[in-house]
Amino acid sequence: MPHASLRQLATHFPNIGEAFWRHCVVDAGILMEWVVNVGRRDARKRMAHFFCELATRAVGGTPGNGTVIPFPITQFQLSDILSLTAVHINRTLQVLRQAGLLEIADRSTHRILDWNGLARIGEFDPTYLQLGPRSLDEVTYA
Repeated sequence: MPHASLRQLATHFPNIGEAFWRHCVVDAGILMEWVVNVGRRDARKRMAHFFCELATRAVGGTPGNGTVIPFPITQFQLSDILSLTAVHINRTLQVLRQAGLLEIADRSTHRILDWNGLARIGEFDPTYLQLGPRSLDEVTYA
């Protein structure tokens, strides 16, 4: 869609313009978090952060112990997502399981056993996902 058409749409329908803007802000926040994730976090932190993000998106808020994450991907696909080797993925999953943070219930489901521990290891702050207040008037800044 040409930019001129988007600008015209936003001018005539401000709520649609705000929705596009909000979507862009969320996308930019996710992109920045993933740049940090891949560029600065080790495998354990990266994977913990990834599972925290998945769980947070799955429940639309703050997950807790026992949160089940639908996860129908292979370790090889996860290695592409996290920019790690498949062997490193396998070893890192074992570390998270042995630490009592995560359980692989079956090939397509994972369960968070210790949300606080997983979030602490993954340095996870869900603010960038913008799952809080939906109206800009409701947003508060710390």
